Amino acid sequence: MLPRILMWIQVAAIVLLCCSHQSCSIKLTLDSFEQTLGTDVMWLDLRVRKYNRTCSVINGTIHILQEHNNDYRFDLDIFYSRLGNQQFNHMPIKLPSSGICDLIEHMYANYRDQMSIIVNGPVEGECPMRIREMYIFDTEFPTEVIPRALIRNGLWKALVRCYLDEKEIMSYNVVLKASDDL
Repeated sequence: MLPRILMWIQVAAIVLLCCSHQSCSIKLTLDSFEQTLGTDVMWLDLRVRKYNRTCSVINGTIHILQEHNNDYRFDLDIFYSRLGNQQFNHMPIKLPSSGICDLIEHMYANYRDQMSIIVNGPVEGECPMRIREMYIFDTEFPTEVIPRALIRNGLWKALVRCYLDEKEIMSYNVVLKASDDL
């Protein structure tokens, strides 16, 4: 009787290890980037391109055309397409809106390594953010910034909107593809 119980425990352990490996080995790759509004405020001249057969990178220039202070509020909406066929459903993930200065401070406090990919970016504590050109050179999406428990295979779309005095002045979206990292 004891060998049979040990066998079932081993089978259960193997199944759990395989399942945890599958749930923890999802890779996010950039699929597209598009700015749809506000090139007069901030022009995000960014493009996603295939770097090699296994990854995509984002490359380009961010033109800050006006000084930005905390009056510029950013909102984020997340959409998900399970089949990856561009039929997105709005996800009930609520993230608070934030002013640009608060957002930059949060990024430095929690994602300092990722902030280093932006060349000529705002320094910690800089508010208002000054007029400048920032650069991103051939950078993969940092998968580690998204909690693993939230990621499922399919397409994910992040819609970012910027408001000034309750009026939408800028918007852009990023589409990411989540797939098993084999």
